[in-house]
Amino acid sequence: MPSLIPNSPWARRLVYELVYAWPGSRHAKTFNVGMAPVDAAILADPDLAGDANQIQLYAELLALAGRDADAWRQSAIIEVAAGCGGGLLYVSKKYRPRKLIGIDVSAVAARRGRRLGIDLRQGEATRLPFEDGYFDCLVCVDALNYFVEEDFVREAIRVLKPSGLLLLADTSSTFAEAERRFRRLAQLGGLAVDALRDASPGARTSIRERGPHVAKAVAWVPNFLRARVAEMLMIEGSERYRQWQDGEYCLAMAALSRPALQA
Repeated sequence: MPSLIPNSPWARRLVYELVYAWPGSRHAKTFNVGMAPVDAAILADPDLAGDANQIQLYAELLALAGRDADAWRQSAIIEVAAGCGGGLLYVSKKYRPRKLIGIDVSAVAARRGRRLGIDLRQGEATRLPFEDGYFDCLVCVDALNYFVEEDFVREAIRVLKPSGLLLLADTSSTFAEAERRFRRLAQLGGLAVDALRDASPGARTSIRERGPHVAKAVAWVPNFLRARVAEMLMIEGSERYRQWQDGEYCLAMAALSRPALQA
């Protein structure tokens, strides 16, 4: 589906450097459509409450994996396209995994994440500086459209351990389209499809709930960019807001797993 962010790697990085350096985003820790309703524990945490809907998406994506708190605590987890590290901050506080690393194309985002106490590094999702089989779980939220799928899956498989998880959440036109895409990615990587979920109702509610908060950020945007940013942020009155509320967009989640080693 079409994106408002350029596909050229250098242009995309420039846009994100500007987005994360923009004064209107200085308090935001993560950027995605979000989910609703939000867990009370997230709303009660002052480190998370400002991005509560966006953090809720991470909570529900990890829940889709079906692993318990002990399993997460023993895991090494990486998020690619991690933004400023809000999702990883939630994972750190909730599960305290033994290793937690983020990668983002933006150096500004990486610096902001490190100020949160997150090991967040500037880099490319398709060229990860880690040895084979290093991670138990790789997370990717709302970024698949910016990668060559074959390169992304190949690198994900390389850094995942046997039985490792690939957790994905992304936007499509329909859930059927999303399911085809996730199954194609699984087939490319020889992965099992453990779970799929249409999370669109929660995403639509989230977009409505966070609208007034997000709209305040547009006041920082120069006039000539304001309409484009309103579309990116799905502010009420924008075409993307209408499309979400009319069901023309879908948020889908997938839990895929690498096969275990044969005994």
